[in-house]
Amino acid sequence: MRTIDIPRNEHGQVRVFSVSLPDGAAQTLENPGSLSTMLGAEVDPKGVEVIRIADLDQIGLLGYLREGLDVQSETLNRDAAKLAALDGWVMLVYSTAFRGKAAVLNPALQLTLIGTYGETKPAQPEGPLTSEAAAPYTGHGQTRPPNPAGGRGAGAMVVAGLIVLGALILWWAL
Repeated sequence: MRTIDIPRNEHGQVRVFSVSLPDGAAQTLENPGSLSTMLGAEVDPKGVEVIRIADLDQIGLLGYLREGLDVQSETLNRDAAKLAALDGWVMLVYSTAFRGKAAVLNPALQLTLIGTYGETKPAQPEGPLTSEAAAPYTGHGQTRPPNPAGGRGAGAMVVAGLIVLGALILWWAL
């Protein structure tokens, strides 16, 4: 029996399997128990897609991989004839199906591995981005705090407050 080793922390890979099952049986593959049985390992069902190629209509499997999943064109071009010749059902197993754990797949005889394809990685910026907004402080600093309000208005408010306080104490005492 053939095995497929999945390395720990793998990401950005898509494995395409041809499914040799009748329509009714292929549709039940989306059940978690069926997936684990067919692949021979515990997988997260959110990381697996079972697709009827006829449902892809005009875009086809090759277009779905290229446009929908952003698989690298170089690897798709190498297997374009194989992928175009497929009909019936396919199973796409993404790296996320393994949740970062190492795994060994023992696929059932009804599954045939067509290929493993890497997704296109986004271009990394060439250098650090600089921005005035990223600086710790961009405003004009003050050398000392502002002086509190003073003058005749402030003194008058203090005197008025004392008079009100005195009146309240007298009223309470009587």
